[in-house]
Amino acid sequence: MIFLGIGSISRRHYIGGLITFLVGAAFLLPRLGWMDSDWLQVYWPAAFVIVGLMLIFEPRKKNSYHYNSRREDTGGEDIRGNAVAGKVKSDFINTDGYVESDNTFGYVEQIILDPVFKGARIRTVFGGTVLDLRKTKLDSAKTYIDIDCKFAGVEIYLPGDWAVNFHGSPIMGACEDKRFNASMEMDKEHILVVRGIVMFGGIEFKS
Repeated sequence: MIFLGIGSISRRHYIGGLITFLVGAAFLLPRLGWMDSDWLQVYWPAAFVIVGLMLIFEPRKKNSYHYNSRREDTGGEDIRGNAVAGKVKSDFINTDGYVESDNTFGYVEQIILDPVFKGARIRTVFGGTVLDLRKTKLDSAKTYIDIDCKFAGVEIYLPGDWAVNFHGSPIMGACEDKRFNASMEMDKEHILVVRGIVMFGGIEFKS
């Protein structure tokens, strides 16, 4: 785990890499006799508090894709069918099929009604985000969703024939495709690529 942490830090995944490194060191140092085995009971809660504060105040990453920098909320509809206001506390913005969601200690549910889904950046810390893409479609060969999920959960509802590739770094987390599409032919011309970090949380694809 120490080497995995160093590898993550070298790829600029500082928070996840640091946590992995510290967890590995916590179990290795007592075995080497460099530290009392009882130290975990004393310092472990404090370590989680520090990590939590680091996650909350972590600087927001700029989006790696080039879209119009002037983003105005085009509105939308949440899963319960209620209108969603422009800029709310969760900072959910939908602009011409591109979605940005920044959610900390909150819960967001959103249906995308744009004809074409162009991508998303989702950051969820100690919260939950639900994104419904069943009323839109993919136009590009590859459409990207960047996810930063820490101590949280992200649910993405998709049509059963969408092909999904996940490229990420799960750390004490998971990414699962729970759609039932055994008898459905997949659309191989349009691929949804989901990438990012999942730490102490999970990403689920549902239909």
